[in-house]
Amino acid sequence: MTFLILLLIIVLVVAIMSYNELQKFAQAVRRQASNIQVTISKKLSLINQLIDVVKNYQEAEQFLQLKVSQDNTAAALMSSYQQSGTTLTSIQGMAERFPNLKSNETYLRLIENIEKCESDIQSQRIIYNNCVEHYNQRRLKIPTIFIARFMGFSEAPYLQFDLSGVNDVTSLKEFRTDDGERLQQLLSNAGNSLADATKALSNHAGATGKLIASKVKEKKQVRYFYMTPGGTPKGPIGKNELMALKADNQLTADTLISVAGSEMWNSISSIDSQDATINS
Repeated sequence: MTFLILLLIIVLVVAIMSYNELQKFAQAVRRQASNIQVTISKKLSLINQLIDVVKNYQEAEQFLQLKVSQDNTAAALMSSYQQSGTTLTSIQGMAERFPNLKSNETYLRLIENIEKCESDIQSQRIIYNNCVEHYNQRRLKIPTIFIARFMGFSEAPYLQFDLSGVNDVTSLKEFRTDDGERLQQLLSNAGNSLADATKALSNHAGATGKLIASKVKEKKQVRYFYMTPGGTPKGPIGKNELMALKADNQLTADTLISVAGSEMWNSISSIDSQDATINS
């Protein structure tokens, strides 16, 4: 039982350490995904400014203002990035037909800033994928891989941007990690199991202790042989049984008795003498 409790404690410690490691790497993945979302939002804002500049050159071609989303799920990132790429391509194509627009100082400045945002997005994507690699490697290690499944840590997806957005629409949306509820549940269940095991061990130890005490008491109890009128020794029996036979007149005060393991024989009255000495 002690071994099982020790094993349970070891498993619990390993689970907590693995949980903390997974949380650390998972939060890095989420943080970098948020950074990408912020940069995409910045790019969308710049394109909206660019739309305000180019709409004065050709009113017939209307560009809708792009919506800046604070959502960093895969679907939202894909939609935002795809809109930015499509709109920017259309604007640059129109600028080719209007040399004045292409040489406009504000236009050039916005295009330069947008290109910088695009470069930042790709750099952050590389950092994000590195975070994903570290997280997935940690998740796949033994014994963490077994613990991760019970704790709700799914595999993190790699992120690949092109002009159409991300390849897997549901990738980031399906990336789930535990926020503490499952760990609390596991710890609660483990605590209950440990308490039950401790209680069972305590009850078992108590019963064992009583049994040992009973055996010790039984072992310490003096046993006697007594001599029958025919000269045949009988026993061994306890003192209470011996006194009961005397009270029933089956034994007399002159009946010889001997303590088990001893070769000396004394009259049964010697027991009364010993009791009187002890009581005095």
